[in-house]
Amino acid sequence: MIIINNGNVFTDEQLNKIIKLLGKDYKPQKLVIYETRFDMLKHYPRCFNFSLEEFSGKLEGTYNQATDEVFVCIFAQDDDGDNFHSKQLYSLHALVHELRHRYQLVNNFLTADVDEEKAEKDADRFATNFINRKSAKISNIMGWEDEWLVEEEE
Repeated sequence: MIIINNGNVFTDEQLNKIIKLLGKDYKPQKLVIYETRFDMLKHYPRCFNFSLEEFSGKLEGTYNQATDEVFVCIFAQDDDGDNFHSKQLYSLHALVHELRHRYQLVNNFLTADVDEEKAEKDADRFATNFINRKSAKISNIMGWEDEWLVEEEE
């Protein structure tokens, strides 16, 4: 797996360990972490796949099935202000959500082509449950002193 990442929010090692927790069906060919909007421009044309929604911060990430690439927009995480651990946690949630879309495709399970709404709900539910169920392991990987849980949005 190719990782394009500045390393200011996650190390490549942390990302690899999180993906290893998920299993081989979740491992894409390429993972791109956009910490800032500038990163989208900086990595262009190596990572051409970004849209106006992503650039504006309306999307936290995307999975490109044609190229088997996952893109995560960390700058879109602003719910808790400048809390670094919260930004990491919710960016991990976005990462796991997008990796779930890869799993759906690889296993022919609830692909967005069949039913986008069900695929999105499944990915969101899976990401929340995974992060919360593996909270102790994730906290250890991330070097957090405390366990953090994802709160469901209504």
